[in-house]
Amino acid sequence: MKRSIETINDTIDMQPQRFANILCCMCGTSIQPNPSNMCVSCLRGQVDITEGICKQVIMHYCKECNRYLRPPWMHCELESRELLSVCLKKIKGLNKVKLVDASFIWTEPHSRRIKVKLTIQKEVLNGAILQQTFVVEFLVQTLQCDDCKKLWTPHTWVASCQVRQKVDHKRTFFFLEQLILKHNAHEKTLNVKEETDGIDFYFANRSHAMKFVDFLQGIVPVRVKDSKQLISQDDRSNTYNYKYSFSVEIAMVCKDDLVVLPSKLAPHTGNAGPLMLVHKISNIVMAVDPMTLRAVEIPAGLFWKHPFKAAATRKHLTEYTILNVDPVEAVHQPIKQGAATRTLYQLADVECARVSDFGRNDIVFRVRTHLGHLLKPGDSAMGYDMTTINFLEDDDASIRRLQVPEVILVKKHYPNRRKQNKKRNWKLQHLQKEESDMLPRERDVQKTEKEYEEFLQDLEEDPELRSNVNLFKEAAAPVRRDVEEMEDAEYEPEEDFPEVGVEELLDGLTLNDPDEEDEQEVQLPST
Repeated sequence: MKRSIETINDTIDMQPQRFANILCCMCGTSIQPNPSNMCVSCLRGQVDITEGICKQVIMHYCKECNRYLRPPWMHCELESRELLSVCLKKIKGLNKVKLVDASFIWTEPHSRRIKVKLTIQKEVLNGAILQQTFVVEFLVQTLQCDDCKKLWTPHTWVASCQVRQKVDHKRTFFFLEQLILKHNAHEKTLNVKEETDGIDFYFANRSHAMKFVDFLQGIVPVRVKDSKQLISQDDRSNTYNYKYSFSVEIAMVCKDDLVVLPSKLAPHTGNAGPLMLVHKISNIVMAVDPMTLRAVEIPAGLFWKHPFKAAATRKHLTEYTILNVDPVEAVHQPIKQGAATRTLYQLADVECARVSDFGRNDIVFRVRTHLGHLLKPGDSAMGYDMTTINFLEDDDASIRRLQVPEVILVKKHYPNRRKQNKKRNWKLQHLQKEESDMLPRERDVQKTEKEYEEFLQDLEEDPELRSNVNLFKEAAAPVRRDVEEMEDAEYEPEEDFPEVGVEELLDGLTLNDPDEEDEQEVQLPST
């Protein structure tokens, strides 16, 4: 009997407990018992858990760099997790309640409004937990951040990098500008100012300038000098304010320059030369002997230890016509292009004549050149007339023991293609530079335009040089068919002219109809 009573008690304990309904103390509705003895509607009417939470908040936005003020300034996309965290940080009083959910409500991007729907919980009368959903509206106001203020305010830079080259042209800076744009090395610059003999870059931090200097040391042979100037100091807090300057000097030689190597470089170059032709410039100077195809590579440190200048530059080039070509075998190992197995140059004995001598005399030069793989009878080439070039005293002593050829051919020339003046179907991007205080003279402007055209021609003729530059497609202007046929009939272009292919115009390429081009034009990134 005792065991049966215990079994009945256990069964009663396992059954759920049921409570009788009660009446709401406010409206009299039958409800389940709760600590407040009120229904949900009356409880919400009596208690507002969103009280003390801001429903409208002002958010600052910098339209120059697309960043929001948290603080600090933070880059966020619309309806992103980062922007949601910034919005929640801006809401005052949210730390007094429990946040259950948060999400964006779509608004027009141009409305300058951001709406966030929040779901919160809070304990109210006698331990009752109430949940409520409401919307917080953010008013976006534009405000310029400190970094963007420095862009438009003079004398706010901390470090400057002054890039110079002691030559009489700007082709090096045109190529350097394209390398900077391709690798986005100008990302941290505050301002770029163009000077008569180079370019100045300004930065907000010394570390940004040092990173930019390291980038320059990896692409061109440079010599760097740094200095600093004390602007202000605080003896109590032991703080000092400096301005740092980095002077970067680029080597004085360029591609296609004729150089005479100093005698002090002979132990480092295997007694090569000394009369050499510069065929490539990177972080080292690469030169080749056009008579023997013997190549030397001079690192930047070795170059600045024994510096030398160009004995002849492009302004000394003369146009020649090729009459005959006889290939010969190289005495020394030919130059290799990187890891490729094919040779970059080939020796040949060439008969040529100056174009300016046609109809005046019958002077013909027979010389040896490294352009045997490119030249054929009837072609045009640019070269140095050694009979008219005056060497310096030190250079003259170095080459006096050599048998200097009468002509040194440098590169192949395409006169017919240049006479057609066809508009290029590609264009280059440029840095947004501030002009110097002194306005350039008209002849300097014309000289710069001519040098820029020569740089564009180098890009067309040299695929290796073109591979380091981003080319953007440009819609060609409509040309009348009869005019085009007349030009083609008058000047027939060379068959081996290296055209820029469409496959090289991937950046900024558009394949739209001319009528739709204005609507879907590819916008170049701002610089």
